[in-house]
Amino acid sequence: MKIIKSTGYQRDLKRKILNKHKQEEERKIMKIEKLIIENKNLKELLNNPLSKVYGIEKKKNNLDKIYTAKLNRKIRLYIEPKSPNINLELEKIEEVEFVKIDDKHYGEG
Repeated sequence: MKIIKSTGYQRDLKRKILNKHKQEEERKIMKIEKLIIENKNLKELLNNPLSKVYGIEKKKNNLDKIYTAKLNRKIRLYIEPKSPNINLELEKIEEVEFVKIDDKHYGEG
């Protein structure tokens, strides 16, 4: 799979991870990137046992097109499948975008 990194993600990475010297979270992001690249499509990624280790899961309700990965108890990486038709089957989604890093909605980390 391919990964696109949005400007919002790059800004969040610098402000919330790199500038605060969160090495464990930075390593986890690199491992998640490697995991995504090693899989052919989104279905294969979600069926991979490592996706459970990194807490990759689909959001619910109004964010149902977004997936998140846990960086720690508080910080989540938002991942969005990129496809011309958002309702495509998971087997056909071969590109994702790192949208942002969220650290506000999960309590203390």
